[in-house]
Amino acid sequence: MPLGRERFPAGTESGIVRIGRRDMLTALGTAGALLPAAASPAAAASPERRSRGADFGPKQRASGSRGLAITGHAESTRIAVEVLRQGGNACDALLAASLAQTVLQPHLTTVTGCFSLLYRDAATGRSEYLNANVNAPLAPLTGFGPADVFGGRGVAVPGFWAGIEAAHQAYSSMPLARLIAPAIALARDGVECEPFFWGELFAAQVAIGANPAGRRIFMPARALPPPGGTVRQPEAADLLERLRDEGSRYFYHGSFAERFCAIVRQAGGVLTPEDFARYAVRREEPVRGTYRGLDVVAAAPPDMGGLHLIETLNIAEQIDIARLGPASESPEVLVHLMRAVREVMTAGAAYGDPRYVPLDRERILSKAFARERMQAQAPAQAAPVAPPGSCHLTVVDRHGNIATALHSTLSLPWVNGLFIDGVSICGAANHFLRTMPPPGARVSVMICPSLILREGRPLIACGSPSTSLIATLAQNITNIVDCGMDIAESVRRATFGGLADADGRMTIEADIGDALLAAVAGAGIQAEKLNPWSFRNGSFEGIFFDPHGTAHACGDPRRTSVAMAV
Repeated sequence: MPLGRERFPAGTESGIVRIGRRDMLTALGTAGALLPAAASPAAAASPERRSRGADFGPKQRASGSRGLAITGHAESTRIAVEVLRQGGNACDALLAASLAQTVLQPHLTTVTGCFSLLYRDAATGRSEYLNANVNAPLAPLTGFGPADVFGGRGVAVPGFWAGIEAAHQAYSSMPLARLIAPAIALARDGVECEPFFWGELFAAQVAIGANPAGRRIFMPARALPPPGGTVRQPEAADLLERLRDEGSRYFYHGSFAERFCAIVRQAGGVLTPEDFARYAVRREEPVRGTYRGLDVVAAAPPDMGGLHLIETLNIAEQIDIARLGPASESPEVLVHLMRAVREVMTAGAAYGDPRYVPLDRERILSKAFARERMQAQAPAQAAPVAPPGSCHLTVVDRHGNIATALHSTLSLPWVNGLFIDGVSICGAANHFLRTMPPPGARVSVMICPSLILREGRPLIACGSPSTSLIATLAQNITNIVDCGMDIAESVRRATFGGLADADGRMTIEADIGDALLAAVAGAGIQAEKLNPWSFRNGSFEGIFFDPHGTAHACGDPRRTSVAMAV
C-alpha cells in the first residue's frame, strides 16, 4: 500500500580487567535467553509488568495528538509523558527521560558518555542538530589497538553533560532542577534490576566485581542482585545533585574533571584536565536529502548516521519497493537493501570529523553517486564493528515540537571496569578502531536522529540504537513510505542488520523465511543468522504522523522500548 493510504487499527577508581571482547559479545547476544517471562506477548502486554520496567517482545501501540514519547524503558517514557502533561515541551521531556535512563539503564548509557540531539521547532519549522559526542584526547594514542578498549587509553572526553546543558539552554522551557529530579529520586530510592539490566550485569560481572567502586554499586552483598531486585545508586544521586547545582563548572572545570583524569591515567590513559576544559558542544545544520519526494533531515557529521541514511535511501529509491514489497517479503528488495547498507557502512568507515579531515559531503549525498553504487559490492575487509548498545528516544509535544536523540556508553557495558562517583567511565574508544580521529577531534560514529518531512510537515521522527541502526531505519522507513505499513506492524517484521564483523558479514533474523535466506546466500551476501527479534538488529524508536496530525508509535520487540501518549 503506497503512502497516503495508511491503515490504523482501533485503540491505540581505577582497576582494569581485560575480558575477551568476543566472550562479552557472546554473553551480551545471548542475554535474551535469560528473559523467558519478559519475552512472552502476555507479559509484554501486562500493565503491571510494563509499569515496572523493561520487557522484550511485542508492545502496545500508542497514539495521540497532545504529545507522545517513546524511550527504551517504561519508567523513562512515563517520566517524559509526565513532563509533557505538566506543560513541558519535547526537549524538556526528552532531557528528563535521558537523565533518568542513566540510572535506569546504566548498561546502555552514562553521564560520562555522549549525547546527540535533533530538534525541530514547530513554530518556525527550523531543525537544528546538537552534537555532544566524545572527543579524542589531545595527546596522540600511538599504536592504539583492540586491547586498549579495555583500559584507560580507551577513554575519551565526555560530552553527555555538556549536551544536556546546551539543549536545555537552547530549547527547554522548564528549570533543569525539575528535569533532573526524577533521576536523582530513582538513584536514591532504587530501580528494579529488570531482566535486561540483570543479564548485562551478569555478562560484565568480572569487570564490575574487580573494582571496589563497582562492588559498592552492584554487589553490595558480594553478589549480583537477583533479577527483579533493587539497585540503589546513592553516589550517582550525589553526583547528579552536584551537577544540578554546579553544572559544567564542576564537571568540565572543577574537581570532577581532575579526579576523572587521575583515574584514567592510573589505568594507562592520557586524558588531562585541559581536554575537559576545551570541550565544546557543536550546534550544526543537519544534513538533508530526499526520498521519493519527501525531505530527509538527519544527523550532521561527524555523527555519520545522517550521511549513511541518505546514502542508503538514495540507493533504495532506485528499487520499485511499492510494487515488489518490503524487504521482509521480497527477495529482490532484501538483497538490494542489504547490499546498499553493506556498501554504505563499509565505505563510511573512512569518514572522519570534517573540521579536521576532508569530507566530500556533496558527492556522498548525491543521487548520481547512488546510481554508481547501485550494483557496488562492499570490499571484503570492513572496519572493526562496535558492539550494540545505546539509548534512543523520540518525543513530540502538543505544539508539534520534536526532539529525537541518542545517548550512550558507546561500547559494551562497563567495558573498562572504571568508575567515578558512582557512575561508569565511558570506554568510547572502540570507535577509534573504525576511524581514528586526530588528537582533539570528535569521534566518528553512526548516530542518526532523523526526520522525514512531507511538504514541510513531519511524517516520521526516528532513530535507533545499535550498530544496525542504518539497516533498522532504512527498513522501517521503506515499510511505511513505500508499502503504507502501520508502524506497529513494521517494527514486528523480521529484519536484517548491519555488519557482524570485519569480514563484511551481515546479520539476519532466521525467521525471515527460507526463500529469503536462500536469496541472500545466492546473491553472495554472507549473513549470520540471528534469533527472531534480535537485540543486535537495533530498535526503531520512531513516531509516525498520519495525515490528520495524530502521532503513532510502538515499542520495538527487539529491545525494551515503550511508547506512551499524553
